[in-house]
Amino acid sequence: MGLIQRREFLLGGAVAIPQRNMDALRVEVMEVFSPPGGPAALLVHHADEAERESFGSWLRAHSGNSVVCTLMNGTRINGRIFRISLCFGRGLILFRDSVSIRVKDILGLASEKV
Repeated sequence: MGLIQRREFLLGGAVAIPQRNMDALRVEVMEVFSPPGGPAALLVHHADEAERESFGSWLRAHSGNSVVCTLMNGTRINGRIFRISLCFGRGLILFRDSVSIRVKDILGLASEKV
């Protein structure tokens, strides 16, 4: 016998509950690896504790994929994200060029549409 979620019970299952679009989330920069004039990398994790589980699931599903990072000033940077298997809920984003991003910066992250 399946379990029914509280929202389904209270709504009678008649109303579809919209799910948050997990192809657009926010991450916090934990560490920056950016040599002058060379490729760069960021170690990131969830920006909000409430999003920890959903970010972990998203990261498992998108590891190795191209992503677009959006800085607070609106600048968009293309990169590739990888799940770090021994560091739960951590992602490594690689860029071709150096980036002007600091530790604790919050970035918008979306899987690149092909």
